[in-house]
Amino acid sequence: MKIKLSWIPFIPAVLAMTALRLLSVFGNDETGMISGINSLLFSYLAVGVALALFVLCIIFNIADRKTAPVYESKRNVPAGIFSVLSAAFTLAYSVMNLMAKKDSDYLLIHIVCALCAFLAMLAAIGLVFMARTHFTGFAPVSNIAFLYVFPSLWAVSELVLCFLEATKLSVAASDMSLLFCFIFLTLSLFPQAMVISKIPGKNPVKASFIYGMPSAAFGISYGAFLIARVVFDSVGGIALLAGAMLISFGLYQICYLVELTRGALRKDEIVIVDAFTDSNSDTEINNIDGELVLGEDKKDEDYSQKATADTDDFIMGYEADDVIPEISAPKVIGEEGDLSGGFVLGIDDDDADSSIMAARRQKKEEKLMNEIDKLLADLDEQQNELNNKK
Repeated sequence: MKIKLSWIPFIPAVLAMTALRLLSVFGNDETGMISGINSLLFSYLAVGVALALFVLCIIFNIADRKTAPVYESKRNVPAGIFSVLSAAFTLAYSVMNLMAKKDSDYLLIHIVCALCAFLAMLAAIGLVFMARTHFTGFAPVSNIAFLYVFPSLWAVSELVLCFLEATKLSVAASDMSLLFCFIFLTLSLFPQAMVISKIPGKNPVKASFIYGMPSAAFGISYGAFLIARVVFDSVGGIALLAGAMLISFGLYQICYLVELTRGALRKDEIVIVDAFTDSNSDTEINNIDGELVLGEDKKDEDYSQKATADTDDFIMGYEADDVIPEISAPKVIGEEGDLSGGFVLGIDDDDADSSIMAARRQKKEEKLMNEIDKLLADLDEQQNELNNKK
């Protein structure tokens, strides 16, 4: 499964992006330059490294033909811990962001912030339920699966808010890294939710690698950058909360990708997976040796048994008491010991018809002889009665 090779460029990419981010903080002088170079250049270089990682993940995905599109979640305590932390940081960040922008002159931004806070509450609930799956290793298919989608919807709302704020500034004069963070966070959380909740898709397992690794790289590097700015540049406390949130999401995705790397199945290891089997139906899903196997349909089994019972009484036009004619074996043209030089044609139609007709004729003759024997027996019985009377 070549998608697992994405770890090879991921590790140096995370280290390089984090180093570039921290260099843009520690190396700044009073003019915002680093050895005569604008510090924003290092931010753009970090974005370029992440995009290169994204392209490599796509290449590995194209080359991978074996990874199965489904995965049975297992117990993963570190992922559960970071999922709970992400839920707490998400709710706190959105609420604080709403309070910070309550006096904004832009009504649309205030409305979007309120929407982000509302979705953050639902996203926190969804992340807690996802954490329950990681703690227990059991992902029941139920009506709460729709909650797993809210983390992605929350990330979309934050992406819209970042885009609205970015329109007020020049792209060349502002850092758009947070925009990229929420783009890849949105793209990565959705396939992970599909895998955990067993929602069928084209291949959410491979999509988790494709989008999860760039998202983790963005989150860890930019989160470290925000925390460093709070420590050394005395930036507002909301930046510290945002940095902790991004790092928590990044570590959560890394823990879950490690689990997928260790336990992802190959396509030849599964038969059929139907996560949304109705609990009232007769179809049962069995879990054999940690693999997903669709159970046997009881309706089909009953139907096959009924069909077998019917064929016991009626086979090819004969009743149960009739003798079924023996049909000659398939004919082989060519040498009998070497089938590669000949053709197996199966049963010849003329031979089959003649054997059936002969069997029918024999059966009729047997019935006629039985009737004659019965008549003769009756005649003998009547003759004996006449003799007794005499």
